[in-house]
Amino acid sequence: MNAHARHPLAPAAIGAILAITVALTVGACGGPAVAPPASFALPRTTELPVESPVTAPRSSAPRPGGTAGSPTGAEIERLRAAIAADPRDVVARRDLGFALVQRVRETADPSLYEPAIAAFDAALTLQPEDPTALVGRAAVQLGRHEFEAALATARRAVERSPSLVAGHAAIVDALIELGRYDEADEAAGIMLGLRVDLTTLARVSYLAELRGRLPAAVAAMRLAAASSGLPPENAAYVTALLGNLLVYSGKPDAAEAAYRDALALVPDHPASLAGLGRLAVGSGRLDDAIGYFEQASAIVPLPEYVVALGETQAAAGRTADAQRSEELARAEIQLFRSAGVGIDVELALFEADHGDPAAALRHARLAHAAAPTVRAADAVAWALHRLGRDAEAAMFSAEALRLGSIDPVVHYHAGAIAVAVGDAAAARRHLALALATDPGFSATGAADARRLLDSLR
Repeated sequence: MNAHARHPLAPAAIGAILAITVALTVGACGGPAVAPPASFALPRTTELPVESPVTAPRSSAPRPGGTAGSPTGAEIERLRAAIAADPRDVVARRDLGFALVQRVRETADPSLYEPAIAAFDAALTLQPEDPTALVGRAAVQLGRHEFEAALATARRAVERSPSLVAGHAAIVDALIELGRYDEADEAAGIMLGLRVDLTTLARVSYLAELRGRLPAAVAAMRLAAASSGLPPENAAYVTALLGNLLVYSGKPDAAEAAYRDALALVPDHPASLAGLGRLAVGSGRLDDAIGYFEQASAIVPLPEYVVALGETQAAAGRTADAQRSEELARAEIQLFRSAGVGIDVELALFEADHGDPAAALRHARLAHAAAPTVRAADAVAWALHRLGRDAEAAMFSAEALRLGSIDPVVHYHAGAIAVAVGDAAAARRHLALALATDPGFSATGAADARRLLDSLR
């Protein structure tokens, strides 16, 4: 952890942001703030809420595929009918794009990105350089992990509408996913200067989390979750994120309450079910955890949930079930790739744990060359470790921790690599931190972390 202490302070902008956040929390709550983690997880910035014309409330869980039973799906059909009646309706085309992006969030169906980008492009053909349509295009590019393109598109939107908060939010997201963290801090300062709301506070929280500043991350997310007038899906999403941060803060009971609050807003909210699953893993209730992960992956079959399910089944000795979950996760990953979503980091981590470490290293290096993020560095480190190249792995592990991350997966990886290179003190530190931060970060990973710790005693 000494490397963290030597890391220079973030730019003044982020300090100002966090100071404002804490001050706001004191004013809102009457006192200072009280200070998800799977081996496969898509970048969170592409899921952070942002204002759009379509944030349809719903009273039931999203259903994969189709539009039946979904308010967002009904809005898509209404907008398509409006466009058929008037092909030059720019607003309807633009709103259709946002509705399709929302539907991706609800169903984890990446094939919807193609008609979404087509809707935004049609709107831009009719009204060139419309900043809101440009933000929509940037949202699709972020979802596809085309981060350089998203940054350029978002900057075009802000050039045409300097006060457009959604444009600034997309800039922050793209910079984070490109590993340009100091620039993201500066961009977040500009964004927060325009407005303090769900969109801005959620990103401030994530930037603080990335740098290991947990009290500030919790403070910002509490404010985001307390925003008034939110659509249920957005409110549930940020409440679940708050739950994750409360887990990291050593407050599992408060985290469970947050997840259940989110489920009260959106019954069968998948991120909250997965959060309850990780809590169950952490307390040794593997059968309960399997149930939660089964529910989450049945609602939205994200690889993140399916991998967590398979790992928990494996830890519970349900080998055949675990193998089926692994096969499903591989199929879901292929679905994302076929839809043009760049997921080299995620695929590298999956292959390192469940497939071919050599292929994992190829994917990880591609990701790191394109965007030297801390997540990409961790993926390279883990693939090298799986190949027995631990001296190299240790260098990339240090890079993955350069911001002061609290991510238990990253610390588990760092601990395992430290064991392999014979640094017992560092190994104990990282493994203990991973288990203390979230003992349910992965059923198999946590079990291995405990085994490694026991071997050092």
